[in-house]
Amino acid sequence: MRKAMVWVFSVVLLVTFFGMTEVAQAASQSWQDWGKRMNVQTDKVWTIQLNTPVKPESVNKDQVYVENSSSGERHAVTLQQTEDKKAIRVVPSQDYTVGQTYTLYVKQGLRSEQGNKPMEFSVKKSFNVSRDYQIAKMSGKDSYTYGRSFDTFAEAKADALQDGSEVIFYRNEVVWIPEGLARTKKFTILYADKNLNSSVTYVNSDAELEYIGSEGGNSLKVRLAGEVLYVKPTDVYLLPPQFIDGQSYYTNQNGELVHHLFYNGYYVSYTYGDAPESMAEGEKVYTPDGIVHLNDTDTPMFNQLSLKTKTDYTAEDIDQYIKENAPNSPLVGQGEAFMKAQEKYGVNALYLMAHAIHESAWGLSRIAQDKNNFFGLNASDDNPYVNADKFISVEANILYAAQFVSQNYLGEIGTDYRSNGDYLGNKAEGMNVKYASDPYWGQKIAGHMYRADNWLGNKDRNLLTGEPDPVADAGEKEEPQAGEKDFSDKEEGTTDVETSSESN
Repeated sequence: MRKAMVWVFSVVLLVTFFGMTEVAQAASQSWQDWGKRMNVQTDKVWTIQLNTPVKPESVNKDQVYVENSSSGERHAVTLQQTEDKKAIRVVPSQDYTVGQTYTLYVKQGLRSEQGNKPMEFSVKKSFNVSRDYQIAKMSGKDSYTYGRSFDTFAEAKADALQDGSEVIFYRNEVVWIPEGLARTKKFTILYADKNLNSSVTYVNSDAELEYIGSEGGNSLKVRLAGEVLYVKPTDVYLLPPQFIDGQSYYTNQNGELVHHLFYNGYYVSYTYGDAPESMAEGEKVYTPDGIVHLNDTDTPMFNQLSLKTKTDYTAEDIDQYIKENAPNSPLVGQGEAFMKAQEKYGVNALYLMAHAIHESAWGLSRIAQDKNNFFGLNASDDNPYVNADKFISVEANILYAAQFVSQNYLGEIGTDYRSNGDYLGNKAEGMNVKYASDPYWGQKIAGHMYRADNWLGNKDRNLLTGEPDPVADAGEKEEPQAGEKDFSDKEEGTTDVETSSESN
């Protein structure tokens, strides 16, 4: 017999207790339906998690029980209360029957240890029992008709239709489709191996991944930026071609490469660089892994430029560009600071400007306005504003960012887990691997550099096509001078984490 799998039925009964005069009214039973769970194993153990200790004498088979939805008969279960009295395990005395639907009931008669008060409402949840791998016919992104089930993935895959209408579930998650697209449900870690032991990078929610296949229920094989990686099935949606409601693509618009991103149900776009010669005007190119391939004769993109090279622009050029495009920006007049950072820490000044523009919406974001943080330093995905570091001035932030990037991201590959190439790159190489969850963060900043270069006269185009000189002191690990370490009001070292783009 298979070892029982314990799954948490996270009821989290937020007990708003009735007063003593209202207890009689509770007997009428106010039910909340917690929906239906499919692909439940025959030996499923439900764990009901409550938010307060419950009296042991109220935990009985009149208050917590399971019924067969077809026959109305109760299925024999054992109730086990945890030591803290805040959880109840519902253990089947014998396996549930494959193909049958059952309903778990948790009634208001459960009473708190303090005050002897009943729950505000009763809860019920139905579940359908199947073997480990269940085939379902898909009629929409979250709409399925459940059918045959099997003990092994190989059996289920051999039986499933290959026309894209049938998918395979494992533990209530889709783990196989014949072909299609993967889209992340949340912040998602990508791994180098199918056993999910070695993390490589991470992406934000609603990021597209090229779906390659599945070898079972533990991981899915995907491709991003040309790299084959693995993700947890619980982290992504799998969408067969006929159910893809939108997909990102590239176009050639007047000779420029524009990336149209499908994100949260809408399209947004940015200009990346010169369109490849092979791409016709107006042509749409879909690349499931997000990579557009260039020929040797195409002009490289700025996200492939070594950030240790020196821009051909001056402080006055940078000031002019920012003033003309965002006259109210606090970055106006900071050209000298960008050039100072380039000379002091060996980081390209045009890149620093583009990075600041991208992360701070031209310096007009709340984080930039309130915290002088124009680079998203410590603005982590879970709470960007609160976690973002605060700096004493705009110049202090620019200098700190240059030093931070130089020392942590632009070193030789392998010298730091964040050092994956001294260029912006993407999710396979360069800064983007470990700097931001947005898989196109590097390309978006490259787009800012491209547009600035075009506006200022294309002086930096030679950096992409020729052999530019490095910044004189590039790669040096110069310590800040006395009085310059107080860039942030946080303790030293707290900025040394991955960051997140605040804007597109």
